Amino acid sequence: MSNPPTLRKERERAVREELILTHARRLLLSNGFQGLSLDELARSIEYSKGTIYLHFDSKEDIALAVTTEALRERSNLFERATRFQGLSRERARAIGFACCHFMVTNPDYFNIDMMMKSQSFWDRASDKQREAYLTQSGRCFRSLQQVVLAAFEAGDLPAGSLPPEQISMAMASVTVGSHIMAEIPGLKMLAGIEDPIKMVRNNQDLLLDGLQWKPLLRDHDYNATDQRIRAEIFPEATWLKPG
Repeated sequence: MSNPPTLRKERERAVREELILTHARRLLLSNGFQGLSLDELARSIEYSKGTIYLHFDSKEDIALAVTTEALRERSNLFERATRFQGLSRERARAIGFACCHFMVTNPDYFNIDMMMKSQSFWDRASDKQREAYLTQSGRCFRSLQQVVLAAFEAGDLPAGSLPPEQISMAMASVTVGSHIMAEIPGLKMLAGIEDPIKMVRNNQDLLLDGLQWKPLLRDHDYNATDQRIRAEIFPEATWLKPG
């Protein structure tokens, strides 16, 4: 059993680590990954750079830790979404809803998460931070996989189609790719994108229709499903327009 001094040191370490990540998140948003300076971070938290190295091995380590915090929050929302009671495709829609809810309610985390997907910093991060990131990735993927497997069991996805893990990956890829492209100003203008969330959700529907995941978009009132998802799972999602 840990003694009181040990517990106090653990609490102090956790508070200090959270302080580092809070300021690192701010600096990543303002300066980008390449502009993230550990000297500036140390001045910001009023600790030495050596103190930062007691918690993280490198700035790549810090960036991955911030991204993991974002992914943890996304995972929490995904797991909430899996509790939605409905048809398998409605449950898949609830996960898509959760992803958009994360985008709207956590813009800082969302922007850093998207930024880090284009940075080649993975190999320079520590095993500890990579393991933490993969743990949260696994939570997201299991939520998707759970709904896909339910669709096969219910006969909503045709037997003999793609393996469940490939369908889960396709769902994640379409969603993440749509989020990234929706943030490119020139492309938004060329594609006539006025509502990025609507565009992301339309692309999700196109994929699921292409997979013949029933009921198809034309055969079901998914607007009503969205209202149920908000009422039953995400009542705080005020961004969803009624009707």
